[in-house]
Amino acid sequence: MLINSIAQSRYNLIYEKQEGMNMAAENFATGFYLFDNLDSLLVKKNIINKEYKLAPFVNPVYRFSKLFLTNYVLTYYMMNMNHERFGHGYRALEAGGEIIEFINNPPPPFSFDFPYISLSQDNNMTAQQDIAITLAGSEANLVFADVLRKNILLDEQFSYNYTLAYLYASNDAPGYAAFVTSWGDPYDYRQSLNNFYNSSALTLSKVRAYSLIALLTDPINFFAYKSLFYNYLILGEHSSKIGMIKLSNNIKYLPRYRFENTPYGIELVLQNYFKVDQKLFQLNFSHSDGSFEPSWRIAANAWNLKKNANCSFNLSAQIWQQPSIEYFKDKALFRSEGLGGQIITTINYDFISNYHTMGATLHLGYKTMGYALGEQLDNGLIIRGGLTFKLR
Repeated sequence: MLINSIAQSRYNLIYEKQEGMNMAAENFATGFYLFDNLDSLLVKKNIINKEYKLAPFVNPVYRFSKLFLTNYVLTYYMMNMNHERFGHGYRALEAGGEIIEFINNPPPPFSFDFPYISLSQDNNMTAQQDIAITLAGSEANLVFADVLRKNILLDEQFSYNYTLAYLYASNDAPGYAAFVTSWGDPYDYRQSLNNFYNSSALTLSKVRAYSLIALLTDPINFFAYKSLFYNYLILGEHSSKIGMIKLSNNIKYLPRYRFENTPYGIELVLQNYFKVDQKLFQLNFSHSDGSFEPSWRIAANAWNLKKNANCSFNLSAQIWQQPSIEYFKDKALFRSEGLGGQIITTINYDFISNYHTMGATLHLGYKTMGYALGEQLDNGLIIRGGLTFKLR
């Protein structure tokens, strides 16, 4: 059974001129949400009565077959599109390049050819823009994982339909770096950074250590495995409860660690989530790993801040200290360095707010020059808008 009687999450269909990572993340999350609702209404969890002797064997096999033939294939296609087109492709377009071809092959064992994207690059593109393109596939999936995690924590429920998508997206960077060591994006990223700084400080062993720690210190990973393998495959349940550390009667807390690749090196990130009644807050502390130049970042987010029955707000802000980043835009060379930041306000206005929620959403913000996850390197206004809804 789909549990949503106390759901606080929202799902958005939005558009932005750049057609970038944040737009894709919101829309992909909505796609999985709609699929989840259809699945809960149309797909049975059991094909024979639980009282039959063969039920403990037949029903899990049926559920695994459904998972393999639908969830696995859907997740593979969508997350690879996010990685390639809205990750590598978006950063290439930002740098003045073009997307020549994108091939999204079926997953193994239906095909053993990996998805790929072919890009043409502007001759003026800097080395750091090339590094940004290399890291952008995993960056796009980090942005998507953040949207998915936010909604999961607001509801404190983890549907099995989100588990493969979360495991793929959140672990794209650490999983890729930990287990694919001699080719691919993590290898190219490490080599490019060492060449750029004329150094060998970013070693394979260092990156693998960061990756393994990230894989093992994300509690949502373990909730995903539990929801998928125990609650769904064994018990036949649609959702499972998410646990958080209870600090008081109305405050809950959940920490997690990850690392983020940037055009100037790796940043180590401590993420802190606080659930206060129906509101969710996040406070992040980031700093460079010490391989190259120093950097730091402080970021804060707040979701589901109610103004009245029809209006709510989300707030997102961050401030950073970064080393120099050079990039070409419109045939001109720009450089960002030092202190910078961004702030984004999301306004949700509901036309319908009773049993179902339907309304409009507007994301307005501004960022200075510099690197921020999922946003353009240049400074400027951030404008995204569209529909927001929740099927109660």
